Amino acid sequence: MCGRIFVDQTSGATDVLKLVGLEHYQLPTHHNLAPTEPVPVIFTHEGGVDLAPMRWWLHPAWSPEPPNQKFAMFNARIETLLTSRAYKGPSQYRRGIVPAAGFVEWQKTPAGKQPYYITGEEDVLRLAAVWECWQEQVWSCSIITQPASAEFEPIHNRMPLSLNNEQMLQWLDHRQNPQALVNDLYGVSSPLTARRIDRSVNNARHKEPVHYVPNG
Repeated sequence: MCGRIFVDQTSGATDVLKLVGLEHYQLPTHHNLAPTEPVPVIFTHEGGVDLAPMRWWLHPAWSPEPPNQKFAMFNARIETLLTSRAYKGPSQYRRGIVPAAGFVEWQKTPAGKQPYYITGEEDVLRLAAVWECWQEQVWSCSIITQPASAEFEPIHNRMPLSLNNEQMLQWLDHRQNPQALVNDLYGVSSPLTARRIDRSVNNARHKEPVHYVPNG
């Protein structure tokens, strides 16, 4: 699962952009981005690599309806990525990376859902995604999720597919076979660190930096 994203031009993000040939780009700083809001996506398009904001809630190109929230499509399960009508095409031709400083996940507790801010060993997470374009008007994306690792499972039973640099380049390369990619990357994750944060993040209108709270 992945329910909120934080974005920043960290040193790691700068290195990621340079690696894919986007060293002249600058990531905006965004706190507590929620599904349906625009998130930055690195993607290959028309023979090159680009970076653009996309609606974080994929809307299929074949849909006769305008973008909506009828189906939960801000995350895509890796188990059905290649068989889902909505994701089969994007997983083959339209793969992307969401460069995030961190994301939020919630743990169920007797006192209610406790948010945790999740970061990696580096100051950037390369979150695997797929994207779509509807009627040449709306660009949208989903972040790939997978079953949680043993370390992450106490917080939630799902986690994003977080890649290293080599895996990121493979994911962005549309010449790579999607079935082979999914087979190779299933279960992969950058090491993650989770810290409790204030519940104010639960309100998507709260666009402030994370505020850590003591464990316990």
